[in-house]
Amino acid sequence: MRREIAYNDLDQASGVNAEESLFVLRLKANEDAAYDELVRGYHASIFHVAYRMLGDAAEASDVVQEIFLKVFRNIGGFKGEAALKTWIFKIAFSEILNRLRSWKRRYRYATVSLDDNPSAKRNGYNSPYVADSKPTPEEVLESKEQETAIQRALSKLSSDHRSIIVLRDIEGFSYSEIADVLGISIGTVKSRIARARADLKKSLMRYLSVQRV
Repeated sequence: MRREIAYNDLDQASGVNAEESLFVLRLKANEDAAYDELVRGYHASIFHVAYRMLGDAAEASDVVQEIFLKVFRNIGGFKGEAALKTWIFKIAFSEILNRLRSWKRRYRYATVSLDDNPSAKRNGYNSPYVADSKPTPEEVLESKEQETAIQRALSKLSSDHRSIIVLRDIEGFSYSEIADVLGISIGTVKSRIARARADLKKSLMRYLSVQRV
C-alpha cells in the first residue's frame, strides 16, 4: 500500500543530498513513477556490469531482474548512510558474485563473447570500446575482435580482480565507491587494482598472441 511522503523524514536521510533524499522517499512511498525512474537510470549500467562479470547476456539479464527485485524489497531499509548508487551496486555485486559462486559449484561457468550474445544489445549493453560514429567494415571487425579479447581476458581473472576492473576501469567508480560497494578498504582497492591490471594485461597479450598465430 502506498503511503504519503512525510517531508520531515528528509532529516533521516543524512549523508545524501536533498534531491536524492526526496527520490528515496518517493521509492519508500511505493510511487510507480519513482520505480520507473530508478530502472531507467540504472538498468543499462547494472546490465553492463553483470555482463562483464558473467560473460553471458541471458544470465546477466536474469540476474538484473533479481537485483531490481531485491532493491525494491529492501528500499525501506535504506538509511542514507551511503549514496543510493553505492547501495544499489552493493546489492548488484552481491547477487552477481552469488551467481558466479553457484556456477562454480555446478561447473557450468563459460565465457560467451558479445558476438554470441545478440541479446546483450537488446538489454542495453553499450560497450565503451565501440565508437558512436559509423565505422568502416575494417573498424567493425577490429572492434569485435577487441571486444572478444577483453571479455575473454576478463573471464580469466579472479572474481575479486574482475570486480575491481569492471568498477574502476569500465564503470569509472572512485576508489571510495569501490570500497563501499565491495566492503573492502581503500588500500585493498588500490593494491587489487594494480594486480588486476597486470593480470588483465597478461591475459590480453596471451590471447592476442594466440590470435596472430
